[in-house]
This record gives sequence, structure tokens and C-alpha cells, in this order.
Amino acid sequence: MLNFYNRPDANGNGGGDGNGVSHSVADGFDQIRAAIDNTVSKWLDLPDGTKCDEPRTDVKTTAAMLGDSDVRTSVEGSGEIATSNETIHEVVVNNFKGSFKSPFLDKYYTQLSEVTQGLGSGCVILEANYAAQREMWPAAREDVAAICASAHSAWSQRAGEAAAANTRVLLSVVGAVAGAVASVVTAGTGTVATVAALSTVAAAANSAVEAISADTDVTGGSYGEILNSLDAALETLNTTIREQEEALETMLTDTSSAMDDDLESFDLSAFTLGEYSTDEGNIDMDRSDTEIVSNNMAHIEDVLAAASTTLGSPPLNPTYRNADIGLGSSGTHTAARGLYSLVSQSLENTTSAYKLGHELFDATVEDFFETEAEIKKTITDLLAEEALSSESGT
Repeated sequence: MLNFYNRPDANGNGGGDGNGVSHSVADGFDQIRAAIDNTVSKWLDLPDGTKCDEPRTDVKTTAAMLGDSDVRTSVEGSGEIATSNETIHEVVVNNFKGSFKSPFLDKYYTQLSEVTQGLGSGCVILEANYAAQREMWPAAREDVAAICASAHSAWSQRAGEAAAANTRVLLSVVGAVAGAVASVVTAGTGTVATVAALSTVAAAANSAVEAISADTDVTGGSYGEILNSLDAALETLNTTIREQEEALETMLTDTSSAMDDDLESFDLSAFTLGEYSTDEGNIDMDRSDTEIVSNNMAHIEDVLAAASTTLGSPPLNPTYRNADIGLGSSGTHTAARGLYSLVSQSLENTTSAYKLGHELFDATVEDFFETEAEIKKTITDLLAEEALSSESGT
């Protein structure tokens, strides 16, 4: 052949110049490549979701440590806090006398139960986000590949002068995210169900992602029509990802708002201890009973501290991607980080507040048995410290 244009090489570069032709069409080839790159380049290097595994495990484990025996099936709850707490309640109610009983049980039994349930629920909400993101990105990668494969097939048909292509792509990311959220927030009689405000948030998020439905077509009778169809199909996928991330982000921010609006239910240090008196003459307690209470308080203290360590600080963004995908390069990370920090700080505060309560109980016991000359001052100092922490919420 005397007159010809060179086609691009195997990696798609070059082409457009030729032999025996009056002008190069290389610029036209470049424009075609630029148009395709503009459509697909932002979909390169999507996250694969695996960086969500570690934070998901951390929040799931923390929820289990804080959970009671009724914890949902997808979290293996030990029930250690609930068991020790019930033992403390039984011994104090049945065997102790004194006006200190009521405020002591109100904060360090009743309120502690509410706080641990609330913090456990916050962890479950975080788990739902990380579970959804973990499943979203492998599915999104598959959807991108399927859409691009459909476009490639359509171009191949057009090159062979076949009829116009029309391929329906069912977006797998839709079911992946909905299934992940439902498996976390609706499994069994979980911890979220015990906290009304967060249960409502979780139910709304589950309904929102379930309501998202999308599929898309790759079609066209010309090269240009197929390219436009590819662009539209990928934008449909992007819209779907964005809608799902918006639902997850709302779940996270609504949880943070619910916690801020009722901090006492999520942070023991924000709950004020009632009037705690040890100056009356009708206090009665037995040393063996006080040891049972103190030992169980120590056990709860250890579990709270371990849970706080397990939760730790928020992770780095586990789903970084091109800023044009979904909610942007941060995705749900900003909202997740805010909730994670709030739960982590509240758990740390609760651990410190409970430790203070344990010290106060032990001091009250020693005052009753008169084992230390300066113990009343210790009680006064502990009560002052408790009051200060309640005022500041830390």
C-alpha cells in the first residue's frame, strides 16, 4: 500500500502520520485519546477497600467489649462489664446501708450502663461505615471494568460494521453497600437498638442505601455516540457512589449530633454525681461485701481501659481516591473521623470518671472502717475532683 496512515502502537500511543499522504492526522488521534482519558482517568487507582479492615476490626472489638450479653450476633460481646455491674448492684442494694448508696448506684451502675450502651452503639455506627466502604470499592472497580468492557465491545462491533451496540450494566456497587450496612445495623437485637436516638439514625441510613437503585446502558451507532455513552455510564456510577456516601455521611454526622446533644448518655464524666454523704451514723457494710464491689469495679475499670486502648485514634483516610469520585478524595472520612474522635474521647473520659468512682468507693469504705486518719480529706478531694470533671464534661 503506497498511501497509508500509521495506527497507534500496542500501548495506544502514536499514530496519525503516514506515507504518501498530504497531511498528518496525529492531532486528531491525540484528541480522541484526550477525550477517552478525560472520561476514564479519574477512575484509575480506585481504593480496594482493604484499608477499612483495621479500623472496622477496632470499632467492632470495642463495641463487643462495651456490649452486654444481648449484643448482636455479628459482634462477639463478652458481657464482662454487664456481669460485674450486676454483681455490684446486687451487693450494694442488698447488703449496704447509707445515703451514699443512691448517688453511687445512680452514676456508677445505672448511668454507666447507659453510657457503655451508647458508646457501643457509636462504634456500631462506625463499623457500618467501614463495612460499607470495604464492600463499595471492590464492587465499584468491577462496575468500572464492566462499563469499559462494554464500550470496548461496542467499538469493536462498530469497527466490524455491526449493528449499534446496546449493553445493560447492572451496578453491583448498589447491592454491595446496602448489604454491608444492613448486616451491621440490623443484625439481631444489637447494641444500636438499645439507644433510641442512634437506632433511629441507623434505621434511616439502612433505608437510604436500600432505596438507591441504578443500572446503566452502553450504546451507540457511531464511535462518538459510544464515547458519550461511556461517559454517561460512568457518571451514573459516580452518582450512585456519591448518593451512597451521602447516606453514610449523614449517618455519621447525625450520630455525632445526637451524642453532642446528650453527652451524659455517652460520657460518664459529664454526668453529675448526686449528693454523696458519708457523715451519717447509719452506714453499714461488711468488709467481705466491700471487697466484692471493689474487685468488680476494678474489673470494669480494666475492661474500659482496654476498650479505650483498642479504639485508639481515628485512622488515616482509608478510601482516598480522585477528588471527582463520590464525595471527593476524603469521601466519608471527615465525618467518620469526627465521630471516631468523639467516641474515643468520651470513652477515655468515661474510663477516668469510673476510676475516680472506684477510688471514691474505696475511700468511703476505709472511712467507715476508720483505717486511715486522713481518709475524710481524701473523700473531700475526690468529690471535688468529680464535681470539677462533671462541670467540664472531661
